[in-house]
Amino acid sequence: MSDNQPLMALPDVPEPQDPLLGQTVDGRYLIERKLGEGGMGVVYKIKHVVLQKDLAMKVLRADVSKDGEIITRFRQEAQSASAIGSQHIIDISDFGTLKDGSTYFVMEFLDGKELSWVIEHEQPVANERVISIAKQLCDALGAAHERGIVHRDMKPDNVFLVKRPGNPDFVKVLDFGIAKVGGANSKLTRAGQVFGTPHYMSPEQCSGQSVDQRTDIYAVGVILYEMACGRVPFDADNLMGILTKHIYEQPIPPHQLPPPTSVPPGLEAVILKALAKSADQRYQSMAEMRADLDAFSAGQTPGAVLDAVNRTVPMRPDGTGTHSAIAVGVGGDPPAERSRLPILLGALVGLVALVATAAVGWFVFLAPDGGETEAQAPPPPPPPPPPPPVEDDTEANAEGTEAAGEGDTGEAAEAAPVMITVVTEPDGVEVWVTDPSAGETLAGNTPFSLPRPPAGEFVSLVLKQPGFQEHPIRIGQFTSDTVRVTMRPAQAGRGATGRRVGATGTNGTSGTTGATGTTGTGTPPPPPPDTRRRGTGIGSEVLDPWAR
Repeated sequence: MSDNQPLMALPDVPEPQDPLLGQTVDGRYLIERKLGEGGMGVVYKIKHVVLQKDLAMKVLRADVSKDGEIITRFRQEAQSASAIGSQHIIDISDFGTLKDGSTYFVMEFLDGKELSWVIEHEQPVANERVISIAKQLCDALGAAHERGIVHRDMKPDNVFLVKRPGNPDFVKVLDFGIAKVGGANSKLTRAGQVFGTPHYMSPEQCSGQSVDQRTDIYAVGVILYEMACGRVPFDADNLMGILTKHIYEQPIPPHQLPPPTSVPPGLEAVILKALAKSADQRYQSMAEMRADLDAFSAGQTPGAVLDAVNRTVPMRPDGTGTHSAIAVGVGGDPPAERSRLPILLGALVGLVALVATAAVGWFVFLAPDGGETEAQAPPPPPPPPPPPPVEDDTEANAEGTEAAGEGDTGEAAEAAPVMITVVTEPDGVEVWVTDPSAGETLAGNTPFSLPRPPAGEFVSLVLKQPGFQEHPIRIGQFTSDTVRVTMRPAQAGRGATGRRVGATGTNGTSGTTGATGTTGTGTPPPPPPDTRRRGTGIGSEVLDPWAR
């Protein structure tokens, strides 16, 4: 064939016309256009011919409508969503069968965008927006859980954002197709099956164990992580790699990710608690997670921060052989313990008195004669040491009085803990708790309060703030009630050693002339792997129990 001979152009093959377009179903639903298509069916925009109301119709394909188990699950999706009755759950109003045997249900038409589109195209998502969407997800799924319904496939594709008066991001949760209904014992919800989308599955889902509402809490944690950081916490080149990471690996804390990621410590603590490997260490309900989000919005310390600190502060054995921890930044009475300081001071007073008596005796009886010169008067004894602190005596007397007053029970009332508050200039400085074995843990921001440690124990803190030098603090029994620190600006050429250590150099390249990191060698740690789920080829893969 000659190179100059023109190639034959193949004619374009038109797509087959959808036979349902333009049809009126059951005399009242006019099918106008296709909205989307999945492996199990198609979603259409329809109009109620009598009410002239825009609606949506989900139609199960005819070739799969013959499977009784699929039909049961399809019907369960409609029943589950309609039974919840939350304004944040998509409303389903009708259910029926087409002439060709396909099954359908009718739901409200949503004019907005999927959360997955927002994550993909509107990064970075502002923290205020993340929190607003998170609270609405808690309300929606909390209502479902109260009905005994676990979604089991929460992901950004199943969260729709519509505009409502006063709320441009009004949340609607979709697709309860693989929801587990509490008390169900059919093969549709039997243990050992793996349901969900890999990037958002909880460890118990990945291992085929039974699930409950805490599975949805984990998935919401993944969604919040992705909104705040622009990437999912776990990704891999294959399906089993993702599942393995969910089961065994810890997520990279958002503050260790490079810019533009900037997640406040309180919000980070909420996200990481939702992502705990053990379901018992996560939030136990959506209401509990919502309460922490409300506390963060109000400028208070979320309970998740205190839980993280309590897990990192070392435990010490007490007199009964049990263990107790110093709860940094949270109220709660530590075990009462008698101070040993009065005993030590009493022994010191006795020793000084003994030395003074010996000195006087030496001058009076053993000093050599000085002729006719009159003996010099002995020097006055040294002044006694100051008495023990009044607060210890008062505390001891109070304890003795209370013990005497409660002779029937033999128990003394525990005194309320004395709090120490760290105040900085400027405010809002990060407070990190350091431990030789656990390393540093972010505990909150200044002003920051913690209980006064017992005698002989200390809590080591480090104050960090971008643009300022780190400031270590050691808190002990005799530390004043208020610790005031003025942060010093970072010295020129050294850089700040705050949250973004080694993240970006002065020429815009990672770590070229920026901070040296924690190794002190001038070489920044390698950047964390890019765990964005988009473009991996399996980001939208669903482990579908209906697949054959």
